[in-house]
Amino acid sequence: MKQLVLNRRQFLKATAVTGIAAAFSGSFKTGFTQGEAAQGATASETKIVKTNCRACVANCGVLAHVKNGRVVKLEGNPEYPMSKGALCAKGLAGIQALYHPNRNKYPMIRVGKRGENKWKRISWDEALDTIAKKLMETREKYGAEAVFASTGGGGNPQFWSVPRFCNAFDTPNWFEPGCAQCYLPRTLAFGMMYGGADTSIADSNCLEIYDDETPIKTLILWGTDPSYSCPAGGGAAVAELRAKGVKTVVIDPRLTPDAAKADVWLPIRPGTDVALMLAWTRYILDKKIYDQEFVMKWTNLPYLVDVNTHMMLRVGEHHDGTPDTFMVWDTKTNSAQPVSYPWNDRLAPALEGSFTVNGVECKTGFQLLKERAEAYTLEKAAEICWLDVNKIEEAIRVYTQNAPGGISLGVATDQNPNSMQAAMGVVILNSLMGNVEKPGTLMQRFPMSGVAPLFGYIVQPGIKLLSEGQLKKRLGTIEHKGLLQWWAAQPSAVLQAILTGKPYKPRVWLERSGNKFVTLGNSSSWIPAIEQLDFIVHMYMYPTSFSAYADILLPAQEWLETEMPVESCNMLFARQAVTHLWETMDEGLFWSKLAKRCADMGHENCKKAFDPEFMGKDLPYWDKWEDLLNKCTSAVNMKWEEYTQKIPFEFMPKKKWKNYYLYKQTDLKTGMPVGFGTPSKKLEIYLESIIELGRTGKPFTTYPLPPASKDYDPLPYFAEPHESPLEGSQLAKEFPLVMTNGRIPFFHHGTLRNVPWLREIYPVPEIWINPKDSVKYGVSHGEWVFVESQRGKIRAKANITEGIRPGVVYMERFWTPETLDTDTHGWQEMNVNILSKNDAPFNDVIGTYTLRGYLVKISKADGPPKGIWLKPEEFKKWLPEPSDPTPLVDKEV
Repeated sequence: MKQLVLNRRQFLKATAVTGIAAAFSGSFKTGFTQGEAAQGATASETKIVKTNCRACVANCGVLAHVKNGRVVKLEGNPEYPMSKGALCAKGLAGIQALYHPNRNKYPMIRVGKRGENKWKRISWDEALDTIAKKLMETREKYGAEAVFASTGGGGNPQFWSVPRFCNAFDTPNWFEPGCAQCYLPRTLAFGMMYGGADTSIADSNCLEIYDDETPIKTLILWGTDPSYSCPAGGGAAVAELRAKGVKTVVIDPRLTPDAAKADVWLPIRPGTDVALMLAWTRYILDKKIYDQEFVMKWTNLPYLVDVNTHMMLRVGEHHDGTPDTFMVWDTKTNSAQPVSYPWNDRLAPALEGSFTVNGVECKTGFQLLKERAEAYTLEKAAEICWLDVNKIEEAIRVYTQNAPGGISLGVATDQNPNSMQAAMGVVILNSLMGNVEKPGTLMQRFPMSGVAPLFGYIVQPGIKLLSEGQLKKRLGTIEHKGLLQWWAAQPSAVLQAILTGKPYKPRVWLERSGNKFVTLGNSSSWIPAIEQLDFIVHMYMYPTSFSAYADILLPAQEWLETEMPVESCNMLFARQAVTHLWETMDEGLFWSKLAKRCADMGHENCKKAFDPEFMGKDLPYWDKWEDLLNKCTSAVNMKWEEYTQKIPFEFMPKKKWKNYYLYKQTDLKTGMPVGFGTPSKKLEIYLESIIELGRTGKPFTTYPLPPASKDYDPLPYFAEPHESPLEGSQLAKEFPLVMTNGRIPFFHHGTLRNVPWLREIYPVPEIWINPKDSVKYGVSHGEWVFVESQRGKIRAKANITEGIRPGVVYMERFWTPETLDTDTHGWQEMNVNILSKNDAPFNDVIGTYTLRGYLVKISKADGPPKGIWLKPEEFKKWLPEPSDPTPLVDKEV
């Protein structure tokens, strides 16, 4: 790679006199202000403010150096227990993101046709009035459900404000491009089966790995790459564990840095993870190497299940908060007997077997699990997954012979229709080995401070705000009721409703996130729908491809302008606003202001009143962000101002916080063990409650919903990818390669493609191709290639590498802000999600579509797409520009 345009010393020198260029629609005088947190220094001094990054979801600790009202340097905060003073490239890019000349600076309204990118500056009052008027008119004419909203990850600290607004407005429709394709499968499976956090390192769970004294001996990284997705925190922690002798297994089609350093690397065929999980399960059961005492006494596998109804036998249902009494087959009496919680030592329950109880055929949950895994021998899994059978067995032995340990599950398995089943499979494998709440295991329920959860409680939507009739109108969630855990609609159902008008036609879209065309599957399919919408609002930090199709653009704050309590392990921190630029607004404040504007407009016009509470009786609205922050920090008996002066501090001593074996501790109310956060208080490997979820929506609704078309399966099952390379079909002959995705360490979802230094490092998306496939299809390293699926055609630069297995190719999501003003709007040239699939089959429980594991073909291209930047000097246009010192103005808009 050529030398960067500026070195670090040159850049820091430049930023000492750096300001911001014009709003992207025209030339305006620079005007931005420092935040209150940075105001203590004189003009010649540099003030260091402790804050937390949000370039992804990791919240790494940051020391922001502020001089003359502007941020001049970022470095890691060594007090932060996860990142310990490290920052990744995304976090270090915060200055360039903050002071980017193309930031959204002011509210803007479209003055040309959609797609022309012609805008006029307006005030916040005009923007709020215009939006609120359109919302209330649409609600009055078509019903609240005709308004829908969307959000996304990408570092969004206000994820829950969007659904809360929607539910207060009484529209059931909001969605997130990830959701069922990113994280929800894991939160749902772990929550329903275990009652605790999932094992995602990239989402700041697996807190055990950050303890220098942890006894962990084995770490399985299944579809996760912390060295890429969270290098400063989880990636560094994994590297330290490996250096201390912890064994690792990586299941990933790519040879990531974690895979390169692993004891065993299994380059699995994308979309076949559940088949491999079932093979691991069978091996553990057949060899009887599971934790027999834990499985017998603390899971529901000994309980009897009616094979016809698929429900467990009960003596009776309890309504006093104690678990129901289930039935087991007692080998002493050779009969079915009730077993009271937590256990009855007088019984000798059979763990496996088939039995007849009062003429009803029953099997234990263990027997049903064993039968489900029976077909998946190591040889069968090797055939399905394109793996070496000996390597599969070696990986299992590493896991089972080196306890304690655990399996961390990443986003890879969330991105195909077998998503929920993969998450269930990992809960089962952790549980069979007893890797639950022991020192050195990943499934833990360490206590939380109440600060961050309180924030979530206030801002999360709470379906109680929706009327029963509106809840039933939520698009896609009658069939896919697992989405109710996040109260979300299904994106494909929203798309089809717009295109067909069935069951009704959504008409207004409120969008908060980066570039929807980068994150939505089969992104081109949304253009016909967008053309039919009456009104579109886009809120973000800078213009993206989606902005070109909006009617109003709203300027959101970058993370260095925002404030929020942050919790890490047993310590509390704060994201503090170290500066404030132009007329940007914290989006959480925007949603509150919009709610109040709609409510006032509803009353003024004597229409059906908008819910006047919005955020609950204790906090109807907040006119200043500090109103909400004070509510959050009340959990530790502080105002926000006092809280920020004391950070960081422990909310609980570490020894008390490391609360192992929570399920065995005594519940003071009942005198019995606390158990797990499930209806039975056992770890529910046989997930009976998922059947009830499909039939009624419980436990996520207070109103019963119509049943899904068929019951959800309480055990994981493998489904071959819909576009399968194994079938010998004409499709597989035309499109012979399997596409997978995955993060690289420079970007998060669709963000930061406009940061000059990051684009210098990774200017265009590469497609990883195995050397055997490169010969087969006549492409060479560094050449431009076409990549094509049934749904579209894009370009990428070939990276010929042994780091991807034959028959599989890899690409990262991408868009090019430098072509934003062209006909492509930057999303059509090299965006892998033009190729992906967003139609059926979906995951039955949560509606996941196919972002990985579909079929593509490659061929030589005549060169790169027109207009994209390749040379380092081209990105100089995005460097911050010099300006006069920054004047101080009020931080609130």
